[in-house]
Amino acid sequence: MAEPTPYQIDLNKGSVNLVPFLEYNIGNDDPLETPPIEGWSTLSEDFIKFGYDDRVHWFRFGLQNINPNPTSLYIELDNALLDNVTVYTLHNGKVRSVQNLGDNYSFVLRPVLQETFIIPISLLTDESLEFYIAVQSQGTVNFPLTLWQKESFQQQENYDRLLAGLFIGIISAAVFAYLIVFIFSQSKNALLDAALMMSLLMITLTMNGYAFHYIWPEYPLMQQHAVYLFSCIAMACSALLARNYIHSVQAGHPLTVSFIGIAIGAVVILPLTLYVSYQWGLYLVMVAAITLCCFHIYSGFWLWKQGVHEDQDLNLGVAVLLAAMLFIAVNSFTDANLPFTNLDLLQLAMLVLVTILSVSMIKKRMEKDHETPFTLAHEDFEQSDDLQTQLAEQNLELQLTLRELEDRNNELEKINTLDALSGIHNRRHFDKRIQAEIRRSRRELTPLSLIMFDIDHFKAVNDKFGHVAGDEVIRTVAHTGEEQLNRSSDEIFRYGGEEFAMLLPNTDIAGAEVLAEKVRKNIEEAQIATSSGTVKCTVSLGVACTNKEYKLTPEQFVELSDKALYAAKNNGRNCVVVHKIED
Repeated sequence: MAEPTPYQIDLNKGSVNLVPFLEYNIGNDDPLETPPIEGWSTLSEDFIKFGYDDRVHWFRFGLQNINPNPTSLYIELDNALLDNVTVYTLHNGKVRSVQNLGDNYSFVLRPVLQETFIIPISLLTDESLEFYIAVQSQGTVNFPLTLWQKESFQQQENYDRLLAGLFIGIISAAVFAYLIVFIFSQSKNALLDAALMMSLLMITLTMNGYAFHYIWPEYPLMQQHAVYLFSCIAMACSALLARNYIHSVQAGHPLTVSFIGIAIGAVVILPLTLYVSYQWGLYLVMVAAITLCCFHIYSGFWLWKQGVHEDQDLNLGVAVLLAAMLFIAVNSFTDANLPFTNLDLLQLAMLVLVTILSVSMIKKRMEKDHETPFTLAHEDFEQSDDLQTQLAEQNLELQLTLRELEDRNNELEKINTLDALSGIHNRRHFDKRIQAEIRRSRRELTPLSLIMFDIDHFKAVNDKFGHVAGDEVIRTVAHTGEEQLNRSSDEIFRYGGEEFAMLLPNTDIAGAEVLAEKVRKNIEEAQIATSSGTVKCTVSLGVACTNKEYKLTPEQFVELSDKALYAAKNNGRNCVVVHKIED
């Protein structure tokens, strides 16, 4: 068999585009069948783009570790809407592992719980691996293929989550503001605005994989049809908004009937998408959405001719959405290589739409406030009470919106402190917490205990059961240790690799030793179920405690606990060793 020249891994690069190093082929209808032997070709572009093609696409490439040390990396397929992804890892011509990914499987079955498809790999020194990836999808077979250093991937992931969190916070705040307006004014248009923005938000969350990760991880069928569902809801809400406004200008105009017809059509399209292919369903939704946008633009021109130059915010925002959809159509149905993704276009259009609608709402409120001093002189006491109620509503809306943004920012900060694999706090958060707790311990003259522990013979677990099983062992040890903490002030961290740390404020050495023994015993008794079989493991623990007579730096404190940990390893492992300051 001809084989692609393996890419020699360079650890100085945080990420590498693998597309120039791979070959592709078109196989049979089943990705679980053997790949083709002949007909392999290279790609002329640095991006995999086959458009809507439900055939099985095969990709193969090799990796070689020329570095003096073993290394662990991630391979990423950056498209959250692929139906079937089957990854075969080969060593010396023999299959080492097979992983089934894609939206046809529950999210929790992925080896790395990320929105995109992540394949964890490990290579020994001078080891070479071959990879065959079979991709079959009803949607677009378009995605970049990237090799990541784990640290670089985590940094990029944190940055992407920050941007996504800001976007979600802005759109959610707008939805919340419209709901408040609806509650206090009983305006149907405000409710329709909220439903429109929420539907567009759910479309973006489906496209970037966050909805599948956090909202319906056990329902692949929902992930495959969510774009249709929320697109139809968004079209119906937009059509009804336009109908209501035109009706307020001229009742019975033919445009009102047209928009009602579009709203009904959007509802009818939804069940049709369940019986046609994904591509034809997308055609139906795209044609209906573009038709709706054209009617919005036409109604805007008609209103302008009628002398209605105000309240054109919805039509202007929909015009921006139309431009974005045209670019999305070009990006999806042609071979054009645009410098942005469909998700980027939709998010940008949504931000513009929210900005336009928000500015319009603020402008209307300011105009009402400006007119108030001139109307108060001609209003009675009851009208004055109504004005005060309106001002109170505005203040409440602003306070609730600011609180929503603050909650979103706090949620993002919490995400940045968590370890992606184990789900507990990471090393970065540990460095902050130990410094703060040492200061508080000195100030309040209370003891502070630190437990450092790691998994015994973890390398042997990886060698025998594989790295996917090793990751499951790390997660189980982390969660078992976390379950032993009884106080909210106690915290557990993933210190690095298979090593963990526990910070125990206001806990003396005896109490810390009792907790450490409890952790050791529960981990020893745990039966860890993995894809490679049941695994058992033990841990060695080192315990240290501060003393008010000594001023320890965080580094010195960690060193004391580390010494106790090493002593535990030298004592035969699976035991607890206590280091006392007096010693």
